[in-house]
Amino acid sequence: MKIGVIGAGQVGATLGRRMAEAGHTVSFGVRDPGDPKHAALVEAGASVHGVREAVDQSDLILLATPWAAAEDAVRAAGDFAGKVLVDATNPIGPGLTLLLGQTDSGAEQVARWATGARVVKAFNTTGFEVMADPTFGDARAVMLVAGDDEGACEVVCGLARELGFEALRLGGLARARVLEPMALAWIELALVRGQGRGMAFGLLRRSPG
Repeated sequence: MKIGVIGAGQVGATLGRRMAEAGHTVSFGVRDPGDPKHAALVEAGASVHGVREAVDQSDLILLATPWAAAEDAVRAAGDFAGKVLVDATNPIGPGLTLLLGQTDSGAEQVARWATGARVVKAFNTTGFEVMADPTFGDARAVMLVAGDDEGACEVVCGLARELGFEALRLGGLARARVLEPMALAWIELALVRGQGRGMAFGLLRRSPG
């Protein structure tokens, strides 16, 4: 699959490298493609372009910018022409507060900005260290996915499973109102409560009967 990654920070770079390692064609979309700091992405097998070019040559796009840069990045992409846009951002502001919640979400806002995109919320509820390796012995970190387009969600779930996660669809895009506070809970536990960045959420199941 041809995948575009908007943003080359820790989350975008980690997922982009892993997707390239899995055999996908990965194109990063950044503000300054000529910046030498992007050389490591090329060494990992990806290519680096402007945002519009990366989107044009991709089938699926991952949005992995800081929240403050998300709107500009999405608008720079232009019309997504029916492509899947995976929103991995979280609308978290100063003091670890959610800027949107309860009646709206960052993902729904992204969908309003992203002309022609099939928006799916995913890859927002754990840290980049877990994205690099989501296995914990015999267990796997869970990746919950939310979106209104069933086909788009299946594609994203398949990609998450390919990267080693247990992927489950949570519901429509409005369920991002659950996933974004979940990300805040991860940040609180990992960074404030001393659990460390190597933690992740998972599912425990009892056998039937």
